[in-house]
Amino acid sequence: MPDDNLHISFLDVGEGDAILIQTPAHQDILIDGGPSPQAIALGLGQKMPFWDRTIDLMVLTHPHADHITGLVEVLQRYHIGQVLYPDLDYDSPIYDEWLRLVEEKDIKCTVARAGQQVYLGKGAIMKVVNPQTPLLTGTESDIDNNGMVLAVSTGEADFLLTADIRQEAEFALIDRRTVRQSTVLKVAHHGSDTSTSAEFLDVVNPQLAVISVGDGNRFGHPSDEVMDRLREKLGAENIYRTDEHGTVEFITDGKRMWVKVGR
Repeated sequence: MPDDNLHISFLDVGEGDAILIQTPAHQDILIDGGPSPQAIALGLGQKMPFWDRTIDLMVLTHPHADHITGLVEVLQRYHIGQVLYPDLDYDSPIYDEWLRLVEEKDIKCTVARAGQQVYLGKGAIMKVVNPQTPLLTGTESDIDNNGMVLAVSTGEADFLLTADIRQEAEFALIDRRTVRQSTVLKVAHHGSDTSTSAEFLDVVNPQLAVISVGDGNRFGHPSDEVMDRLREKLGAENIYRTDEHGTVEFITDGKRMWVKVGR
């Protein structure tokens, strides 16, 4: 049953991202949907009451398949209140299908820009940190680097959700001074060595980290380099991985924090 705490669950959906935020105002926000319709359906079923078929806000951080595929399934199964997404130029059948369904269902859409804020109730706020204006161009992956980064805060607890941004975007955020120290870091790009630079970790200075990653994935995520950096900074006991722990849920009242793990 809903309570007055903020719940942020990093769902075990394999090699991809899916994050469910359940707010103190009893709203459900889904950020990305992972690569599997079955996995996102199971993950939501474990965290939401069976009678609740409403997602108040659907967020797409960027249109790569490991983030958007499950959202197509969610659009077909749930009532969606609003959609927030970065309007990136990307040619993909699954992205086209997602856009078609959003339009067909006449869902209110907002294009993400840094500086936007969503009020979650009881003092909790979600801020859009990236993409910046103008968008980054000429990087190794403009789609990744212009993905949506979100900062969620309530009381003394702060979460930084970094999607798949790479070091180019990390350095741009540092230069603009738009990231700050956070309690929990969602490690970017499944722990790839393209992200989580030492400089970025120094600025964010997290106490806890979570990596959304698939068991035995073909990319070798998370990289040994990133894991070594995280262990040195946080300690191994403060790093959570969906491939090892299953779904990782953080619960906070703004002063205290609890972590629940398990499939």
